[in-house]
Amino acid sequence: MIRYSPKNIRNYILVFMCNNNIESFDSLFIKTCFLLGQVERINPVKVYSNFKKDRLQIIKDQQNKAGVYCLVNLINGHIYIGSSTKLQVRMRNYLNNIFLKNKKNINMPIVKALLKYGQNNFAVLIVEYVDVKNLAIRETNFITKLLPYYNVLKQGYSSVGFKHTEAIKQMLSDLAKNRVHSDLTKSLISKALIGENNPFYNKHHSLDSKLRMIEAKSAYPVYVYNSYRVLQVIFPSVRTLAKLINSNHPTIVKCIKNKVLFRGEWYFSNIPFNLSDVPLISNRFSTKAHKLILDIKNNSHIKKAIFVYLINKEFLQKFDGVTHAKKELHINHDVIKKHALLNKPYGKYVFSYERIKD
Repeated sequence: MIRYSPKNIRNYILVFMCNNNIESFDSLFIKTCFLLGQVERINPVKVYSNFKKDRLQIIKDQQNKAGVYCLVNLINGHIYIGSSTKLQVRMRNYLNNIFLKNKKNINMPIVKALLKYGQNNFAVLIVEYVDVKNLAIRETNFITKLLPYYNVLKQGYSSVGFKHTEAIKQMLSDLAKNRVHSDLTKSLISKALIGENNPFYNKHHSLDSKLRMIEAKSAYPVYVYNSYRVLQVIFPSVRTLAKLINSNHPTIVKCIKNKVLFRGEWYFSNIPFNLSDVPLISNRFSTKAHKLILDIKNNSHIKKAIFVYLINKEFLQKFDGVTHAKKELHINHDVIKKHALLNKPYGKYVFSYERIKD
């Protein structure tokens, strides 16, 4: 990790001034603060203080690389998180104003910012290099953790959260109002949708199709951790997870908000516990993911597990509930519950509703 002492910062400022031809110390100080702040916050693998000036080195370094990157606006401190399977190509595109002004790109907030402030007022941070299969997961991790100003999407490689501008909404509305079908067209549409003429007649959506429709309406992903707080897998939405494990949306949302164990073994979160967390199961359609889902379903009888430790914090046993612990240890139900809530030892035992860290 990069460390910045007062001496290092002074040296960095002098180098930054020379490299970027900055004469005003006040302007430099602001830019340096914004850049160093994000470097300390993200701890990237590579830092380029001037996108335009460092462009040749950036393009050379990122050849045949895939990963997550961050663009830092040195004027206002706003950032953008993105990812690409070909970082070199992505950086070339950002440096090409003709590409940026293309009607397909011009409405993106980061594109507007690059055109307004210029690439020389942006720094580039290569957050991390990532295997292509984990790229979307890692990008989503950083987006949900850092909440970048220029990102209109809440998930990597997703359109969830995107909103049309008011002008576009009005245009679409006007087009819809002015559209008039002829009687012949209406008749054909009617026939196409009646009985056996309907292509979906006597058919049903598969579970996979239903889940994909749910995902399209999702607001944020769900990170599934075990009781040791190790990330297991990431699901695209609460509704997707609820349907797979035979639970419901309010129950899962409650677990996320209260940060409590679900069925005695799993934590759910809408952001990663740690920015560096990588799921043990990268493919949620895999055999391992299926087994995890089955384990969660098979524990539906557990509402609140109880973890029992000896007074020296040595783990003794996990019980499916206070009642099970009462029968095994011959200790009053209310006593176990009270000491678990107060986090106080009882005799030689320590009761807890979650695992105690060493």
